[in-house]
Amino acid sequence: MIDFGIGQPQDTLLPLDLMRRAAAEFAYASESYSLQYGNEWGDGYLRLALAEFLSAHYGVAVDPEPLFITNGNSQAIDLACAAFTQPSDVVFVEEPTYFLAIDIFRRRGLTIVGIPVDDGGLSIDALEVELKGRRPAFVYTIPAFHNPTGVTLVAERRARLVELAQRYGFLIVADEVYQMLDYAGDVPPPLAAHVDSGHVLSLGTFSKILAPGLRLGWAQGARALTERLAQLPFVVSGGGLNPFASAFARTVIEKGWLVQNIRSLRSVYRDRVAVMDAALRKHFPQSIVFHTPRGGYFFWLRFPAGTDTRRFLEPAAKLGVGFRAGPKFSVCDGQREAMRLSFAFYDGTEIEAAIPLLARAIATT
Repeated sequence: MIDFGIGQPQDTLLPLDLMRRAAAEFAYASESYSLQYGNEWGDGYLRLALAEFLSAHYGVAVDPEPLFITNGNSQAIDLACAAFTQPSDVVFVEEPTYFLAIDIFRRRGLTIVGIPVDDGGLSIDALEVELKGRRPAFVYTIPAFHNPTGVTLVAERRARLVELAQRYGFLIVADEVYQMLDYAGDVPPPLAAHVDSGHVLSLGTFSKILAPGLRLGWAQGARALTERLAQLPFVVSGGGLNPFASAFARTVIEKGWLVQNIRSLRSVYRDRVAVMDAALRKHFPQSIVFHTPRGGYFFWLRFPAGTDTRRFLEPAAKLGVGFRAGPKFSVCDGQREAMRLSFAFYDGTEIEAAIPLLARAIATT
């Protein structure tokens, strides 16, 4: 089974040798504090190294003090709900959006309102109209190489989004997990550049740029925002999050290995984008519309009106191919004519072999 629904790095891309070297550095240093309960904000040495790393990659100075270490972005989204919402509060999300975020918001008892996405990212005009009727606790957005559509929120809309947050008093929870997986070199500065506004909480993770199994990420925002995360009872009780993995990540950053790993991932994924793009153009009819991703993990395919891509799931599976159907990413059972394909988990040979099978399943259904 080649399942293009899997949105994670291929096992062969996980830097096992790099982590061995980091483990050796950790053992040699004999710093047992990483095996102890930690600070609520997270390991201080990691925060210092991370701030320097982010400053270089984001192009803006990052203060290490308000950085908060998380167990990755899914947990960080849930932490934001715990810190900034109550059941029945309203949250605005992009329509479509990351399906596990939808699940988190529903389990928190939140009212979810979808705001349309177009080729320029979140529609700020539609958001402004919605704001005249109700105020969200926060707006959840994936601004760079959006999951699932792959689009990027343009710079002008980013500025307008922050201005609206200040005017109407809501928080922006920016899931910036794909910000560094930029294959064309033209991604706008992250929403993290606006944390001084006091209305942006930017979430990042090592899952996409190093290894998901570390269960390690960060939240960046004004001190008053990240302090609310640090004061959550289970964070205080646990003595911060993941100090052991933090020691490894700190070493990887300080040695310059993370920069090298990101450079390698960009090269690999850029090649896979080209392979999948060529295969789709060769085997799929022109009536199926998509854009070539400029970063991230995903192709988002749109079929003619009236199509429900869920009906392709079973015939595709019989031919050994999987994908994510569009309604999975909708807050209102929409996006039926859409399909998400990830190129991250399979190499070029596997992609070239599976795309014709998927095309056959679609053509014969």
